[in-house]
Amino acid sequence: MANFQTIKIQTDTPLVGPFQVRPFDANTAARVSKLLQRNHDNYHIYIHNLGLHNHILHHLLALYAVGGTAEQLDQAYSLAVNSQRPTRNPDARRVSDFADPAEFRSCLGRGKYYDDYFAFFQSEIRENGMPSTVNKYLFKGDDRAEDMLRRFFSGFLHSPIHLGYAIEFDQPLVAAEALALTAIHDFAFGKTLAVIENYAERVRDSKSLIELQQEIYANPKLRGAMKYEHGVFQVRDGLLANASDEFLRIVSAWKVQPHELVQKTAQALNCTVYWTALAQRPEKQIRFDFFLMHSITAGSLWPAINSAPWITSEAKCRLLEWKGRSDLMLYCQAGAPRLYPEELAVYRPRSLSGWSDIFYRACNYGDDGHLVKMIRGISTSAALSQSFAHDPAFPIKSDHEFLTIAHMVIDSAEEFNHESADQETRMICAKYEYSRLMSPEIQRVTARWPRHVGFGEAWFHVPERKPRLTHL
Repeated sequence: MANFQTIKIQTDTPLVGPFQVRPFDANTAARVSKLLQRNHDNYHIYIHNLGLHNHILHHLLALYAVGGTAEQLDQAYSLAVNSQRPTRNPDARRVSDFADPAEFRSCLGRGKYYDDYFAFFQSEIRENGMPSTVNKYLFKGDDRAEDMLRRFFSGFLHSPIHLGYAIEFDQPLVAAEALALTAIHDFAFGKTLAVIENYAERVRDSKSLIELQQEIYANPKLRGAMKYEHGVFQVRDGLLANASDEFLRIVSAWKVQPHELVQKTAQALNCTVYWTALAQRPEKQIRFDFFLMHSITAGSLWPAINSAPWITSEAKCRLLEWKGRSDLMLYCQAGAPRLYPEELAVYRPRSLSGWSDIFYRACNYGDDGHLVKMIRGISTSAALSQSFAHDPAFPIKSDHEFLTIAHMVIDSAEEFNHESADQETRMICAKYEYSRLMSPEIQRVTARWPRHVGFGEAWFHVPERKPRLTHL
């Protein structure tokens, strides 16, 4: 079985919320375990010093969850390894010193210490188990845990995704990776979440996520504070610098009580699927914002986090409050894009098929995993939303609508690969120097998923929409 030093994916793990295609195949489980262990033993959690993440674990487990074959797992792994950065042996003295909270804090936020933090958390899990270690370093409430919690939400929610997989598949080693990844993230995004949390103590209102998104879009001061050139610092340099009261008042009104945990987990995922899908440009080919889709991927793992009996109800509510506020922050970072419900109403898929065909196409798709993770997130939202079809807080009402969105995503990705990938990648590399430092596959990721789609500038490389897709 899995333990603090070995990854072993089982075929009979309990269903804890994220969508899965069952039954699992024993040979496929053995293959994914072997590949994930190889990834862990050989490669860093970052692919280079720019802070982009190694997505192999997320990709392979998403493939496994939706029915990917051993051959598809091999193909995905082979495509990814060319971009990876080698791991290194930990510094034994530094690992030992991390038991001192001051020494622990002294290396936070720096990727070069990932292997040391991993070895430290691996030792902690060996001695105390996964539940106690996660609780101690994320939810205890002391200075160290509060610092770690801020970092947990940085890095575009990759730490919650990683911990979600650890809980979903009961993998202590993956939990140690999640904590080590958290330790090397910066804390700026999480620091803003802490500011929002403090502000929320003065706010009595509790509103749905879709109401808050609509308030952000309709607020002229917020929209005036957002500039394309702020990039990933949109919240810091735009909203907090120029419209802090309006921003904090709106975002802090997302609140979660224990009896609301199931409904609001489903609500948050439903809303993020909705606004990610409908943040389009009618004159451009259909695309999906890179940052917005991470709300979907992370949200699809939130039921796994909620399922952990060793996380207190108070901690789960706090996590979901921070998650919903993160979703609103990422919506702002995207430029608070206008939504086009007509896109969903009139979209006609390239081929009429059900979920199983979409999963098959997603498993065959050659990328770094963002596509299949997004497809799985949409299918998870479809399942979670079934009980809330008549709730006005859920803008997507039917499985047909979710299936249509999944078609939009897979059709868009396939058309990119077949028709415009090379041209768009050249345009991205010509404009952004940092893109030229990346591998060809990561360059394609940058072109495939635009950033900050609320601004016209973000669409410069995306071709004009074809007549087949011109609806508006």
